[in-house]
Amino acid sequence: MKKLPIGRSDFKSIIEDNMYYIDKSMLIKEIIESGNVILITRPRRFGKTLNMSMMKYFFRNDEDNKQLFKGLKIWEEKEIIEKYLNKYPVIYLTFKDAKANNLLTMKINIKNNIKKIYDEHNYLLNSDFLSEIEKKYFKQILEIEEIKGETSEERIAKEDTLYEHSLKNLSEYLYRYYNQKVILLIDEYDTPIQQSYLNGYYNEFINFMGNILGNALKDNEYLEKGVLTGITRVAKESIFTGVNNLDVSTILGKLFNDKFAA
Repeated sequence: MKKLPIGRSDFKSIIEDNMYYIDKSMLIKEIIESGNVILITRPRRFGKTLNMSMMKYFFRNDEDNKQLFKGLKIWEEKEIIEKYLNKYPVIYLTFKDAKANNLLTMKINIKNNIKKIYDEHNYLLNSDFLSEIEKKYFKQILEIEEIKGETSEERIAKEDTLYEHSLKNLSEYLYRYYNQKVILLIDEYDTPIQQSYLNGYYNEFINFMGNILGNALKDNEYLEKGVLTGITRVAKESIFTGVNNLDVSTILGKLFNDKFAA
């Protein structure tokens, strides 16, 4: 008998372990046919992470995942399968565990998440597609060294600036390496923002987080598609100002509504 995927949100392991899976794969088609940047807000336990995991395995070009989608509804969309399945570099981030009761710890949490993404793509350091300056920047993201005589405040400010441009820069590096624009998937984007509000450091944190997301999403010529999930829509003025073709899907709207259910 098939097992229920209780507590499981990794699409690949659910399919490979032959567990019960409600087919939501046509979300991929709807995402492809929607705008450049898509924000999906739903309460907890509405399948946001599982759907993001599904899209990660569908688009990423460093794996052959055809076997995961055979038999699902999206497999019948032959044009989409041929054009999109495992054809794009993917940057996948989840902030669902980004929780901290102070500003410094939260920033370290966010930076460590980004470091992991850079480490996944450290093969770029051995390519000719990055200049020596860009390779130095890449290494700084992986391991920032303290400069002699530098105060802790100066170091933090320098780190913040590096990371605020990190997702956009990585998308450019991947575009050059693969000659293909990037799919950016960010799960639970608002968790650290909510935490900053609840713990009293929202005003100090929102610019840092807003710059990371804003630089990656606004006028990023290396971005094919950006998809974010969360529980709430953070004020447009703080993060999404200037984002062209922003599609927002809430629980009250029709967009993707049959693909997210409790």
